[in-house]
Amino acid sequence: MPERDDIKVITTVETTLVPDQAEPYRRLHLHSGEQHTVRNDLVPATPDGEPARDEVRLAGLVHFTDFQIADLASPSRVEFLQRREGQPDWARMLPAYRPQEFLLAHAIEMTVRTINGLVAREPGRWDIALTTGDNTDSAQSNELDAFLTYLAGGTIEPAAGTRGFSDAPVGLDDENYYNPEPSSHDQWKKTKGLPTHAGALTASAKPFDGEGLKLPWLSCFGNHDCLVQGRSAEPRGYDDFLTGRAKPIGVAEDAGPRGDKLSAYVEDPTWVSQGASHPIESDSGRRMVTKAEYVNRHLCALGSPQGHGFTEDNRASGRAYYVYDELPGVRMIVLDTTNIAGHVDGCVDQRQFEWLEEKLVEVHTSYLSESGEAVSGGGDDRLVVIASHHGLSTMTNGFGAGSGAGEDRRGKLYLADEVEKLLHRFANVALWLSGHTHVNKITPRPGEGGGFWEASTGSIAEWPVQFRGIEISAGPSMVRLRTTMVDSQAPATPDGTLSLEDLASLHREIAANDEGSVGGLYAEGAVADRNQDLLVSVSNELLTALGVS
Repeated sequence: MPERDDIKVITTVETTLVPDQAEPYRRLHLHSGEQHTVRNDLVPATPDGEPARDEVRLAGLVHFTDFQIADLASPSRVEFLQRREGQPDWARMLPAYRPQEFLLAHAIEMTVRTINGLVAREPGRWDIALTTGDNTDSAQSNELDAFLTYLAGGTIEPAAGTRGFSDAPVGLDDENYYNPEPSSHDQWKKTKGLPTHAGALTASAKPFDGEGLKLPWLSCFGNHDCLVQGRSAEPRGYDDFLTGRAKPIGVAEDAGPRGDKLSAYVEDPTWVSQGASHPIESDSGRRMVTKAEYVNRHLCALGSPQGHGFTEDNRASGRAYYVYDELPGVRMIVLDTTNIAGHVDGCVDQRQFEWLEEKLVEVHTSYLSESGEAVSGGGDDRLVVIASHHGLSTMTNGFGAGSGAGEDRRGKLYLADEVEKLLHRFANVALWLSGHTHVNKITPRPGEGGGFWEASTGSIAEWPVQFRGIEISAGPSMVRLRTTMVDSQAPATPDGTLSLEDLASLHREIAANDEGSVGGLYAEGAVADRNQDLLVSVSNELLTALGVS
């Protein structure tokens, strides 16, 4: 929600109630942008929040996350479980369906074009874009192809593999799924007031030319990029099921064991898909990709930098964490917080934890030992930005520890407390960017020497369909992280023209009414989670190295 006049800002300020509708419908309109305010939770108060003239610009980052690009006809999808909403045993398997999902291609493309517009209008302000994972929905090869095409540019096929969406929920003639056409009288229209938008289904299935991102970009690995539906390790023989000719559309009443269904799904995701099915065309592109293939496909992808953060070392090791040092004075450390044994939340294995400590030592001339004693390091001081799919609030997944199921056969898994304790030993750590929660949230992480900020950004797949700009500058006594939320520049209100912009607008308006989404109706966060100047202390050695002390 920037304060510049050339950026349209969207807010939800109006609700309407139509006859026989159970709930009010939220509509969007243009609003003036929010001013930046200062958060000095981690430093002494300052007289004003505007950047000082003697601050030195370090970098401009664009953070977007959680595209969750889905093959809507995939046999792995379990959207039919949405009918179990309200049943406690099924709670952790939901949400399984988004009413706006058939319009995701248009939402992503408008996000790409919005970023390109910022880059064109303000050359030199933005250096690099970063996605923090869940780029795909269920780690399928065709989903990864689509993601790389969105960012490289080329022909976008929103309905690929679905026979014009006839094999997707929106086209299954089932009242449990939203269909925008006048012929549909589905439950989403009756109870949520979702609109009729004549011609939208046919228009949304048409291929279009994607611009491709006009900014270098880095990638990251999320749980949906390696697990079945972001939850379960791939069972033996699962690709045969994925590439077959049947799409499950229902689950038996007595399906699965009693109790928490997510735990049962993690152990074996096949039981949930043994009910009624719908015939589809087989597609070999639905096979799941390994982490090594995910890395390799990025190394072969178009655009810059080559590999999009991943290196030949990643190719050789099959690991998905790395450092990026091409921004002057800044080291970006991109972690892989997925637990390949299963479940949705994150962790760091022992090998990566030890690697993280090594990479922090390399950019500190001094730091603290585990016991809190000062240690002289041999590195060159750089400001550190951490990025990962999971933030500290969701680094809670110790599933499979000690079982030999993970990449690090020593079995040790590190969770939030231990990772945060490690970071607090290094004074140049200023910022951690994450996704996963689908909510805009800024959290101070105070610690010895000042601490760091954690900023999580909402999903492109859900409300509020925003990305976050982060501008980093350094002054004589501290670093400033200016965060700005930017809306997709689709119209505030769908206009019925069935253009790409109109369909992207419809996606966002529907998303604004999906209270069952991961982020919920208020995923935009509070004012303190959006346009803020985040002040943070770093080491005097770093300020000297940056030439500002």
